[in-house]
Amino acid sequence: MTKKILIVDNEPLILNAVERALARVGYLTVRAQNMKELDKAMGHGPFDLLITDVHLDEGFVEDIVKRVKESSASVPVLMMSGSENTGMFPHFIEKPFSIEGLRNKVKDMLNDSE
Repeated sequence: MTKKILIVDNEPLILNAVERALARVGYLTVRAQNMKELDKAMGHGPFDLLITDVHLDEGFVEDIVKRVKESSASVPVLMMSGSENTGMFPHFIEKPFSIEGLRNKVKDMLNDSE
């Protein structure tokens, strides 16, 4: 079964790169650049994984996670940021990251054997 991933980032280049990298290996991706787009994206849930930037122009990452978990209660969350993880997030990838590193992290989080 194809896994569905929601990607939230206010930087279009990051959104596009993550979306393409995951779609090319068979994941179904839904994206949101802001809270308005997140509201629309939620209609495509439930999701198997949420990937979100820690620092957003609009809204707080905690609000995004809470909103997604309303329809996808057990969804794992992969945080990404250009700053170092201070241990706050169990699943984290630091920007810039390699496409292969991203794919491996996603595969591990989804326990995807494909």
